[in-house]
Amino acid sequence: MFARILTGALLTAAATLALAPTASAQPTPDWNTFYDKTANFVAPFDPGAFGDKGDRALVLSPYGTGRVIECKGDGHYVAVYCRQFDDQGREHAITQIISAPLRGVYVYNPF
Repeated sequence: MFARILTGALLTAAATLALAPTASAQPTPDWNTFYDKTANFVAPFDPGAFGDKGDRALVLSPYGTGRVIECKGDGHYVAVYCRQFDDQGREHAITQIISAPLRGVYVYNPF
């Protein structure tokens, strides 16, 4: 009797493992690499900034979202750092001044 129960349990476990889908998780992003996050921002005078784009962070920058805004970090393990380049190709920080629970507001640092 015990052998039949054990055999049934082993066959059930083997069938479950054989039919289980394999894991297909996305690779973990490298939080120390910059990624284009322009789509996460909106300038305050852009159409829809306080309408259909109201879920995006406001960015106060002379370039608005017309130039790429790159960010790195996840805010937990690696601090979030955003940047934007000027006409001469110099990097300028985009610094967050307001965060949760309010809508995020980021400011261009000209220096």
